[in-house]
Amino acid sequence: MKKDKVILLVVFFLLLAAVIIFKFAKNSKEVLKPIFTADSTAVAKIEIADRDTSITFEKQQARWMITKPAKWNVKEDQFQLFLQEVIFRHYSPKPVASGGEALEEYRLTRENALRVKAFNSKGKLLKEVWFGDPGNPYDYFCFQGDSNIYQIRRKVLAFYRPQFDAWRSPHVVSVNWDELLAIKVRHEKGSYDLLRDGGVWHYKDQKEEFEIPPGNQTMGKILNSLANMSAHTMLAEDEAPAQNELGRAVCDIDLDLVDKSHIKISFHPWEQYYLMQTSLHPGSYFVMVADTLMRFTRDVTLFRAVEGDPSL
Repeated sequence: MKKDKVILLVVFFLLLAAVIIFKFAKNSKEVLKPIFTADSTAVAKIEIADRDTSITFEKQQARWMITKPAKWNVKEDQFQLFLQEVIFRHYSPKPVASGGEALEEYRLTRENALRVKAFNSKGKLLKEVWFGDPGNPYDYFCFQGDSNIYQIRRKVLAFYRPQFDAWRSPHVVSVNWDELLAIKVRHEKGSYDLLRDGGVWHYKDQKEEFEIPPGNQTMGKILNSLANMSAHTMLAEDEAPAQNELGRAVCDIDLDLVDKSHIKISFHPWEQYYLMQTSLHPGSYFVMVADTLMRFTRDVTLFRAVEGDPSL
């Protein structure tokens, strides 16, 4: 009988200990909060700024666009990662430090911080958050006007500075073959037109005209370039040369489209590269490598070559 009582007491204390541990664990479990908002549909505009420059994004018809300093499509992978890692990120509400001296130490001052503002669709400021990088494995942040400092387990300043080229889609010209009626090329070595009739392309210059064989690689490379003509560097206004300094273009391309619109593209020599201008983005200069230009300045014989020709 005594033995049974001892066993019951042991079981009772074990159960009591389990209940106490469970309650302690439940009470001590940290509740994370969203840095900006838990509602992914609430944010319609975002501004990122540092002491030198700023960039603004707005959601337009369910798509995010850069609206300042210039209107441009965002680089989707970069922007979606930013939303995930910063805007919709959660944090521990327990401060790691507080006070004016701590703000200086964690570089959370207007001079050093990366300042991010989120707005709703009516233009109302939801939150302004400052991010600082004191040289630790992770960055820290505070809410504007508050001296409490929190840790974000990400490197925000290293990846999300407001440089325009880092955020814009590199696509400058994007025209599919079935949107084109004609490609007219004028360059230093000659001129020619590429004319589409259904799914067949024709070559024409001052001396000859012929049907381009199906699968011709030279024609394919031109169409691929026009479908995705990208530039990862766009000159800032203070970097761009004056129009009279550019000199004559080494290649001019005119595109006639099915919808009766037209696109102009020109290439100018610049240092060891070429500067491209297009009527799609007047006043902007895009840094291009020679390979892009060379696709449009190939010899006429290459347009005659059939698929698999070793001369290609």
